Amino acid sequence: MIKKIILLVFTILSSAMYIYAQKAPTDFNSYDGMAVSARSIAMGGAGVAMTGGIDNIFYNSAGLGYIQGSSIQAEALFSLSRQSNIPNDTLNVIDPINLGFNSFVILQEQGAISWRTLSSNVKFSSGTDYWSRQTENIKAITISGSQKSQNNDYAVGIGLSYLYGTLAESSIIAGNPFAQTSSGNGFAIDIGFIAPVNNNITFGVNLENVLGFMWWNDYDSEQLPFGIRTGLGYQVGGFTMLADLNKKFYRFTDANDTIYSVGLEQNITRILVVRLGRQGSSFSNEDNIKYTYGFALNISTFSFSFANESYKINDENVSKYIVSLRTVI
Repeated sequence: MIKKIILLVFTILSSAMYIYAQKAPTDFNSYDGMAVSARSIAMGGAGVAMTGGIDNIFYNSAGLGYIQGSSIQAEALFSLSRQSNIPNDTLNVIDPINLGFNSFVILQEQGAISWRTLSSNVKFSSGTDYWSRQTENIKAITISGSQKSQNNDYAVGIGLSYLYGTLAESSIIAGNPFAQTSSGNGFAIDIGFIAPVNNNITFGVNLENVLGFMWWNDYDSEQLPFGIRTGLGYQVGGFTMLADLNKKFYRFTDANDTIYSVGLEQNITRILVVRLGRQGSSFSNEDNIKYTYGFALNISTFSFSFANESYKINDENVSKYIVSLRTVI
């Protein structure tokens, strides 16, 4: 009898906690993150069909299967600045990665481990009788691996991510103060596939967040948005062209969730590489296009890359500048 009463009380309390739990104050794209190299950013975010590089950590882990040799590559990415006339509290909602975004990757043959920021921003609003401030910081540690088929005609890969972060809210509304800080933990699983079509063309597809959840101390758990990224890569000599279609299935918004990306890369010399890209939900609408460009300097075992993103939000221009440094050990 006592066990039944305890079970009944526990069930009621659990149901009450579920009913009164609040949705976490994250944005619909808080878990999207950015790439882990300035190269892929400069090429418009395209890269699901790339093979054998650090960029595969984010876009398609199957490409790691085509890494040759056992050397270690390490790359660090930093955001230099973000410039716009838009107030930061408005800009941060649409572009959740604020200044100071960074990532770090160590890559070996057919595998890698990475750490990166998924979102980092501060949102602030105020009025005659209120003010509120929200801080969001979510990061991910990812272990990626890939395996080629016996005939080397395709490769499959998997990425396992551990997510952690903090959410902080503070406000004064009608004279009533409120403050709360919550920590969260979660995981995500990505599955990738890549296959050469011929000597110059490669096809790739990545299933993002096949399983993905985040649990917060003081809020409802969140299911990460499922995504499908597919595309082609073309390479001849020192020229590379990439084209991606990225479809997101957000759960709580009507945001346009289909993004097209195109990127070009040309090796001018052994030292200098130039890059150009375009990304957007529609290439026919200038307000929905993000233009990118960049270059790389390769000296000895080091590679310095620069990238710029230029786009519009509410008819205002936004520019973001990113650099990354890669070394081979």
